[in-house]
Amino acid sequence: MISKLAIALSLLFGLNAFGQVAIGTTVPNTAAVLHLESQNLKTLNYGGFLMPVVTEAQQASIPVSTADASDDGLMVYVSDPITGKHCWDIYDGVQHLWRSISCQTVASCSDILYEEDFNSYAENSGVTGASSANGDYPASVTKWTLTSFDSFGSTTPALPGTLADASDYGLVTGGALEMRDTNGVFQFETTTIDITGYTDIVIGFDVSGRGDFEYDTTAHSGDYNCGFDNSDYLDIEYSIDGGAFVEVPSFSLVGTPNHTFVFDETFASDGSLVNFSTILTGLTGTDLVIRIRAQNWAGSEYILVDNIVVRCN
Repeated sequence: MISKLAIALSLLFGLNAFGQVAIGTTVPNTAAVLHLESQNLKTLNYGGFLMPVVTEAQQASIPVSTADASDDGLMVYVSDPITGKHCWDIYDGVQHLWRSISCQTVASCSDILYEEDFNSYAENSGVTGASSANGDYPASVTKWTLTSFDSFGSTTPALPGTLADASDYGLVTGGALEMRDTNGVFQFETTTIDITGYTDIVIGFDVSGRGDFEYDTTAHSGDYNCGFDNSDYLDIEYSIDGGAFVEVPSFSLVGTPNHTFVFDETFASDGSLVNFSTILTGLTGTDLVIRIRAQNWAGSEYILVDNIVVRCN
């Protein structure tokens, strides 16, 4: 006896002896391996085929083969709020590169509300364990502040310059903000950003790391020191009109509900750049402040942030 499940499956998927698959019809086209009908048999509505949608950073993380042509023809749709790219891309497995087959122009707001690429400062501007005023900081810096918190989970900010020793720092190096062996949370904070008249804001920056990072998923001892000396991470937070800071959790596949980015042996240990972007929607207010808070615990661990952009969406 044919079960009800088998009947239902036969209505949804049409299979013949040659392995053809049909969805929405029981009679697949003889020239097709996969045949999709646009009409939903249950609702009688029509629909389309939605391929995987990724940002450019997510596209770059797809493990396509560069040794052979086994991934030739792989398809994704790239929709990136930061770069503005909206393209149907197909992977060329012979030349080992993505080719944009069709791109759409999507109107968007281009107003830049805040931007920092760290290229205008003297090398080694920032703070170290020996000094709270290094290079151009803070005398010639008007767009951000740096704060080092103590390494015991205190909720009271310590003064800048309380890193463990002179070799620990948050400094502008090579045109990026580099944080080494922070021994607790090290905080970058923007000056107030005017968002009057805007409701949707895009925050973006590049983040990378070098070193033998680690993260303990079970240790969460407070906002200022999560995991003590066995958790390396980076958080992005924002505040509207002087209100409480709100954390952006779990970016893509490299964060947790507690942290935007988690640094461990699987992420950012080799210096690879990751482009962070997030859209804050439905904002009501006039002032926005952005925080980037990071911690690492060894002299061989470096977290770098660069190309910070805040713009309307």
